[in-house]
Amino acid sequence: FFIDSVTIIVVAVPEGLPLAVTIALAYSVKKMQRDKNLVRVMAACETMGGCTNICSDKTGTLTQNQMTVTDGYFAGWASEGELPTPAGPGPVLSDNALSIIAESIACNSKAVIGIDGKRGNPTVIGNKTEGALIFFLRALGLDYRAIRDKHPIIRSYPFSSLKKRMSTIIQNEDKKRLFTKGASEVMLQICDKYVDHDGVVRPFPDELRGRVMQYISKMSSQGLRTLTCAYRDLADNEAIPTYAEGSDALEKELVCVCICGIKDPLRKEVPDAVKKCRRAGIVVRMCTGDSLLTAKNIAKECGILTMEGTAMEGPMFRRLSPEVQREALQVKELPNGEIQTLQVLARCSPQDKFTLVQRLKEMGEVVAVTGDGTNDAPALKEADVGLSMGISGTAVAQEASDIVIMDDNFSSIEKSVMWGRSVYDNIRRFLQFQLTVNVVALGICMVGAVTGFGTPLKPVQLLWVNLIMDTFGALALATEEPTPDLLDRKPYGRNDKLLNSYMWRNITVQSIFQLVIQL
Repeated sequence: FFIDSVTIIVVAVPEGLPLAVTIALAYSVKKMQRDKNLVRVMAACETMGGCTNICSDKTGTLTQNQMTVTDGYFAGWASEGELPTPAGPGPVLSDNALSIIAESIACNSKAVIGIDGKRGNPTVIGNKTEGALIFFLRALGLDYRAIRDKHPIIRSYPFSSLKKRMSTIIQNEDKKRLFTKGASEVMLQICDKYVDHDGVVRPFPDELRGRVMQYISKMSSQGLRTLTCAYRDLADNEAIPTYAEGSDALEKELVCVCICGIKDPLRKEVPDAVKKCRRAGIVVRMCTGDSLLTAKNIAKECGILTMEGTAMEGPMFRRLSPEVQREALQVKELPNGEIQTLQVLARCSPQDKFTLVQRLKEMGEVVAVTGDGTNDAPALKEADVGLSMGISGTAVAQEASDIVIMDDNFSSIEKSVMWGRSVYDNIRRFLQFQLTVNVVALGICMVGAVTGFGTPLKPVQLLWVNLIMDTFGALALATEEPTPDLLDRKPYGRNDKLLNSYMWRNITVQSIFQLVIQL
């Protein structure tokens, strides 16, 4: 009886399961790298399969991150798509106006133009938005390096996601000059003068301010990101703060120089990838620092913002109570097949993104979030799966993430979902196979022991079955490639059972059939 007991114990333990799980995850990690997904945490492969919400950045993920100035309001003149150039046909600006525009762009920027090592083409080194402004100066026939050399920097205040602006103080001959650039709606509130096309500083009347705001809205509704550049000459006795928060005292009564409308084309594969995610039951939400109008336009192009979907700005979302935030994020399915929920979060700060992830997790959702900045690290850590950007992402963001998207492309995220579902299905297939074999073998051994005939399968034979046969079974079942039809069903979510009723039915029917045949 001791030998029979050992045999039954050996049969009851599914020794091949850890091997199957390990093989499935390791195989998927290797294959996902081919699909531009560098997996840092192995368990994230399977978690992506149950993902119900993806909170995605816009710049570089949904768009190409190849920014170009295509419109603007320059020194009192609306370009209407015809940018000022040395030879026309855009607005004709005086040398004084061009000079102050060039200084406000070149001096208040860290970006430089280098050469792409692979293709030999000019490329931006640094922030892509600032790079678009530098290329705009080149189109005007101006050398940004010469302008920077002429005006040495005294103090720089980096971009603040809370204030939505950045500033630089330079030496301009015998006086100090402050240059500031940032979000248009923020900047216009602290400008009380503007530069006209002759380069003359004039008061900024409310009537003109209203027309400028209308033009900004027009550019935003076309999907353009708008940046306003301004300046102010500092008094000799004016103190210069050494820390970024102190720059508020200087950033007032500014002179508006220009407003640049920057176009970032959509990645052509993104609408199809978003459509596949929606078909797979995944809610895609866009988090961006752009204005609400710009964000809504891009989200509609992507297919993220639907007719019944809602969009909100980060400051408004921040002021809501947790209960109201969860209510806004609740997905309501409508009779026409559309869903009603918050799909776009504009003027979104890293803290807003962190709060968004927290609220979704409190609702029982499985959340994947993208991030590229150092400030995105808390949200990446908080999410079930943190997705950092391999090209534009900082080292801190990549360290905090579970998967690195090597090409910064949203379509690669869709592929990671497909691989995650494949891993989960492969583990389920092997588990069903393993339990069917074990139940049949256990039944035979128990019947033999109870009837007194002895077990027909000895311990060595069962070990051979479990260790050799199960090994090859694991290799076969755990390495099946994903297929597109995996995205035709809803995600299994956070609380799904590994063994569902369908699997138990298969195991029971197969086990009874094999027992009857073998007995």
